[in-house]
Amino acid sequence: MIKIIETHEKASDYQTRYEIEIFRDGKSLSSMRASDCLSECPEDATLGRDLSFIFNASDFFNIGLEAGKNGEEVIFETKYLDDDENEITAEEFNK
Repeated sequence: MIKIIETHEKASDYQTRYEIEIFRDGKSLSSMRASDCLSECPEDATLGRDLSFIFNASDFFNIGLEAGKNGEEVIFETKYLDDDENEITAEEFNK
């Protein structure tokens, strides 16, 4: 079974961070993280600094391809966290 957890976190520095992590049988296989810090100066973004999450994208594609070929069950979960990393509802997150 594959489980994909998408996490939205409001950080104490007024940024929002995003993470997608993929698990198989409880073991983490890969993750990608990004933040909305690019909204101020997206032209300054570099693959090595701000967009490095893209280097893990091929892991996700390959894991998904293999899971599909093998007919594995895939479960999606979304979490929302406040700046103290407490889980909150989507409505609370979007206030």
